Amino acid sequence: MTKDKLYHLIAGFAIALIFGLFNPITGLIIGVGAGFAKDVVWDLYLKRGTFEVLDIFATVIGAIMGTVVAILTINLII
Repeated sequence: MTKDKLYHLIAGFAIALIFGLFNPITGLIIGVGAGFAKDVVWDLYLKRGTFEVLDIFATVIGAIMGTVVAILTINLII
């Protein structure tokens, strides 16, 4: 896994976990949306980076992992 993909994975995880502690579904949606928006808007339309579908995929995987951790944390605390 390249550094770039790892950064996408970590970003998706962190975003989904932070927002997921309040509402896991919202955290997942925001995490996936942020990854999608970054790659489509920033990279593809604004030409500020390199658009890669695998970047979106890595962010989505990270967001799913963050959501799972958020759900487990919520259930452990309550």
